[in-house]
Amino acid sequence: MALNQPQPLAFDPSQLIGHTWRLARLDLTLLFRNRMAFFTAIAFPLLLGSVALLLRSGYVSGVSTGLYTLTGMLALAGFFVTFMHLTTVFTVRREELVLKRMRGSVLSEAAIFAGSGLATTLVYVVQAAVLITLSITTLGGHLPRNLPLLFLGVVLGSVMFVPLAAALSGVTKSGESAQITVLPAMLVLAATSQASFPLSGMPELLQRIAASLPLSPVVDVIRIGYFGLDFTEGAPHPAVGFAESWGAAAPRLLLIWAWIVVGTLIARKYFRWEPRHG
Repeated sequence: MALNQPQPLAFDPSQLIGHTWRLARLDLTLLFRNRMAFFTAIAFPLLLGSVALLLRSGYVSGVSTGLYTLTGMLALAGFFVTFMHLTTVFTVRREELVLKRMRGSVLSEAAIFAGSGLATTLVYVVQAAVLITLSITTLGGHLPRNLPLLFLGVVLGSVMFVPLAAALSGVTKSGESAQITVLPAMLVLAATSQASFPLSGMPELLQRIAASLPLSPVVDVIRIGYFGLDFTEGAPHPAVGFAESWGAAAPRLLLIWAWIVVGTLIARKYFRWEPRHG
C-alpha cells in the first residue's frame, strides 16, 4: 500500500501536535515495558558509549582517544535508538494490523510517524546528555564548545533515521527478521562513519563515498560541536570559534537534510501499511 495515499482529513496543526505528543508518550511507555526494545534502544547504546572508558590514553586526530571514541559512539547511538528500533516497531505493527487500524482512525499519517520519531528523539537527546556527562566526569572532557550545534546534530540525526527505518520496514518480512535486516546497514555505517577510527588511510574515492553515507555527517557535526575543531578538514583539524563552527558544519547539515528527503522518497515507495503477502 503506498505511503502517499491522500487522507480525507483536513490539516489541523494543533491536532497534529496533540496526536503526535500522545503517540510519543504511548511509544515511550511501550518502550520501557518491552525488555528487548529497552535494551536495544536505551541500554545498549549507553553500554557502547562506555567503551570509551577503556581508552583513556593516546590521541586520535589530535584529540583524546577516549573522547574521540565517545563522540563517535554518541552519533552511533542514534542508529540503534531510532533506525534499528523503529524498523522493528513499524514491521511488528504492520504485521499485527496495528498500523492499518491507526491509519483508519482520526490519526494522520504524519502524526503516526512523527509520534514514533519524537519518542526516539527524546530518548536520544537524554542519551546524548548522559554520554556528555560521562565525558566530563570520567574522561577529562569538557562542555561542548557549541552545544546548540551538537544538539542540532543529534536531533537531525534522529529525524533522518525515521524515514529510513520506515523504508527498510517495508522490505522486512517480520519483527524477528528486522534485526537481521538492519545488521548490514549497521556494519557498513559503523565502518565508514569514522565513529571509531579515522579513514585517512583509505583511498580518496572510498573516503568520499564514506563521507556521503548517512551516519558520517552526524559524526562530523557532533564532533565539531563538541571539540570546536573542523572535522571536515584533514588532521590536524583547525580550531573554529562558535560562529565559525556553524559554517564548518553547514555542508554536513545540508547532507543530513538531503538524506531526510531521500529517505522520505524511498519510504513513500516501499513502506507498507498492511501485512506483506509472500
